[in-house]
Amino acid sequence: MREELASTIPIAGWLPAYTKKLFRVDLIAGITLTAFAIPELMAYAQLAGLPPEYGLYAGIVAPLVYCLFGTIREMNIGPSSSEAILTAAMLGILSGIDIARYASLAALTALMAGSFAVLARLLRLGFIVNLISETVLKGFLAGVGLVIICGQLFKIFGIHSIQGDFFTQLIYLLSNLTTTNIPTLILGAGAVLFLICAEKRCRKLPAALIVVIVSILLMSYTDLAARGIQVVGTIPAGLPGLVIPELSFTDFQILFPLAFAIFLLSYVENMSIGTSLARKYRYKVDANQELFALGATSIATGLFQGFPVAGSFSRTALNEINGAATQMTGVIAAVLTAIVALFLTGLFTNMPEAIIGSLILVAVIRLVDVNGLVRIARISRDEFGIAMATCIGVLLFGILSGVFIGVILSILDILYRVTSPRIAILGRVPDTRQYADRIRHPENEAIPGVLIIRVDAPLIFANAEIVKDRIEELVADDPEIKLVILDMSSSPILDVSASDMIVDLSQNLVAIGISIRIAEATWQVRRMLRISGVEKMIGEEVTQTTSLELVLADWNCAGSTNPVCSLPENPQKDPVSN
Repeated sequence: MREELASTIPIAGWLPAYTKKLFRVDLIAGITLTAFAIPELMAYAQLAGLPPEYGLYAGIVAPLVYCLFGTIREMNIGPSSSEAILTAAMLGILSGIDIARYASLAALTALMAGSFAVLARLLRLGFIVNLISETVLKGFLAGVGLVIICGQLFKIFGIHSIQGDFFTQLIYLLSNLTTTNIPTLILGAGAVLFLICAEKRCRKLPAALIVVIVSILLMSYTDLAARGIQVVGTIPAGLPGLVIPELSFTDFQILFPLAFAIFLLSYVENMSIGTSLARKYRYKVDANQELFALGATSIATGLFQGFPVAGSFSRTALNEINGAATQMTGVIAAVLTAIVALFLTGLFTNMPEAIIGSLILVAVIRLVDVNGLVRIARISRDEFGIAMATCIGVLLFGILSGVFIGVILSILDILYRVTSPRIAILGRVPDTRQYADRIRHPENEAIPGVLIIRVDAPLIFANAEIVKDRIEELVADDPEIKLVILDMSSSPILDVSASDMIVDLSQNLVAIGISIRIAEATWQVRRMLRISGVEKMIGEEVTQTTSLELVLADWNCAGSTNPVCSLPENPQKDPVSN
C-alpha cells in the first residue's frame, strides 16, 4: 500500500525515513537558497512583465507542491528565465491591458500549461521530452539568452527600453548609448563583475544577496536617486491568495500556443536537470511522474497569483553545491520567502532596477553555451546548422517561433536521413570474419559473385523503393553477381511496405538467376517477415540464418559453383524469437 502511494506521491516514500541529520543539511541549504533566490524571484517576475511580488508568490507555492510529487531531490522549481521571457514576449503584444488583466492571463497560462502536463501524464507521454534534441535546446537557449541579455542591458545602461525583436532592440540600444546614465552603468556593471567573480571563486557565497543589500544601502544613504538611478519602488506585503482566473474561449485561443510551448519547454528543462543529477548521484527520475509533478506545481502556482514556472538551473545548482538531501530544501526556502513577503518587502523598495538587470544578466549568461555549440560544430555540421537556425529563429521571430523552427528542422533532418539512407556495400576486413564498408575502406575484400548491402536506417515505407532501386542498379552494373545479401544489422525496424519490397526484389532477382538472403536480422524484423507472409513467399532459407558468415557458408554449401568461404567451426543458427 505504501509503495503504491509513493508511486503517486513520492514524499510518502522518503518522508518516514527522514532524519534530523538530513533536516540539518536541508536547513542550511534552504537558508542559503533563500538568500540567493529572493532577488532572483523578483527579477524574473519583472522579466515576465509583472511586479516583483509575483515572483515571491510563485517562489512560495511552487516548491511546496513539488515537494509532494517530484522525484528530483535537488530540484528547486519556480520562476525561470526561459519561461519568464516567453511569457513576456507573448503577453507583451497584448497592448492596452492593465496589470491586473496581465497578471490574470499569466496565471491562466500557468494553469493551462499545468493542465497539459497532467493530461500528458495520464496518457503516459513522458517520452515527449525527446521531441526537443540537445542540439535544438542549445540553439534555443542561446537565442533566449541573447534576447534576455539585450533586454537587461537597457536597465544596466539606464536607457529607456522599447518593444521589438532582438535586432530592433539591439540597434536602438547601440544608437542611444550617448544617453547612458553613467551612475546607473557603474552600479550595474560593478554588480555584474562582482557576481561573475563570486560565481567563479566562491559559489557558496550569497553574492546576489550581498549585491542587493549593498545597493539598497547606497540608494538609502546617498544622493544616487537624484542622479537618475531608477529603483523598484513599493512592494506590497502579504501572501498570495487563491484566485481562479476567468477563462473565455478568446483567452483560450490566445494562450493555447504559449501554454503548450511553456509546458514543453519547462518539461524539457526539468528532465534535462533531473537526468543529469540522477546519473551523477545514481537515483531514478520517473519521467511520467515528473509530468504530474510539473502539472500539479504549475496549476497550484496559477491558482495562487503566480505565473509559469519550471526547474531553475541556477537555484538547483546551488542546492547541489550545498548538499541538499531532499526536496525539503525547497520547502524551507518557501517558508522563509513567505516570511519575507509578509514582513520584509519594505526593505527592497530602494533596490535599483540596474541590480535587477545585473542579476538576470549573470543568471542567463550560462544559457549561451559557446563551448557546447563549438562541440556540436566539430561533430556534425548539419546539427550545428539546426542549432544556429533555432538561435537565429528566436532572435528574428521570437522565442515561440524559434523553438518550433528548431523542432521542425530536427524532424525534417530525421526524415531526410530516413528517406535518403546511406547504403553501404560491405566487404570482408582482411584476415578477419568481420565485414565493413568497402567505399570508406577500399582495403576490405569484395566477395566474388556476392553483393552485401547494409542500409544504415530503419527499412520502412519512406525508403523501401529507394533501397530496391539502388540494389537493382548495382546488380545491373555487375553481371557476375549471383547472391545479394541484405545485412539488417543497422535496420532494426521493418514495416509492411518494406516487407512487400523484399518480396518484389526477391522475385526480380530470382527471375535473372540471382539468389537473395537476409543476414543479421533482429527478432523484430524476423517476426515481421514471418507474420507478413514474406517468409512463406520467398522461402525460409532466405530469412532463417542471421549471421553473415553463416549465410555465406550456407550458400556455398548449397551448391554454388563459386566457393565463398569455408564453414565455420560448430555453426549454429540463432533461434527465432516470437
